[in-house]
Amino acid sequence: MKNVVLCTNPRRDADFKFTLSIRRLIQEYGIAPLNTVLFPQKDAELPKDMEFIPIEDALKGAELLICLGGDGTILHAAKAAAKNGVPILGINIGRKGFIADLEAADYGRITEAVSGKFTVDERMMLDANIVRAGETIYSDFALNDAVVARGSINRTIDFAVYGDGKKIFNLSGDGIIVATPTGSTAYSMSAGGPILEPSASALVVTPICAHDLRAKAFVLSSEAEVTIEIGDLNEKSAFLSLDGPETAELISGDRVKITKSDYKTRLVRVLNRSFYEIVNQKLGAGL
Repeated sequence: MKNVVLCTNPRRDADFKFTLSIRRLIQEYGIAPLNTVLFPQKDAELPKDMEFIPIEDALKGAELLICLGGDGTILHAAKAAAKNGVPILGINIGRKGFIADLEAADYGRITEAVSGKFTVDERMMLDANIVRAGETIYSDFALNDAVVARGSINRTIDFAVYGDGKKIFNLSGDGIIVATPTGSTAYSMSAGGPILEPSASALVVTPICAHDLRAKAFVLSSEAEVTIEIGDLNEKSAFLSLDGPETAELISGDRVKITKSDYKTRLVRVLNRSFYEIVNQKLGAGL
């Protein structure tokens, strides 16, 4: 392996000490990694002896992307990596780090990855499209989830949810989450949704604080098309978010169509821990 990209989140490694340690370790194997940063801080000073390039450029022809940060770092990098078919090795220097394979204390095992001694988990992703007056006005994709949520802190929104054109429910509430199996341990779980094994082939549809005693999470086939139709907002606001940040504002009558994506995220596993072990460690599930 020769073409490795080192991606740092300066919010987690502000002085780049950890990044530089990993860089030196990789260089001992005759590899000169390319460097990129996510979420750069305005006042942060980048190391003068390192050249940083945009992640989209760095990943062209890359064999491995090493992400230093938390799950947010991996989620942000996943789109570019998926487009280029580059596997991601996550090293957790954030909080939960559920998607990352290594903790900071395990970073020495990067040598196994750059030597090709790893397995790869392929994770399903989602495509999301906003259809307004019959025309698609926005398209993107995500690893964890697509979320339609209210924009006002104290006013619920009305929406209808369909599976393959058949109505599942009408609800009034804070919003709705459509998650992949990978995303089932994120926002969906916090909203009361079920935890799915990452290898499962399914979509999880989870209401957020619905004002309805009948509101339940649904697990649908990964081949299903989930449609969320926005009701009359009546001067309220709503947004579509993909893997975290608000990405597009919605208006009354918009339809958000969500399906399994042709893209996949490839996560590198050196430790090869079982999913149940990870859940127990990261979420304290006691499995």
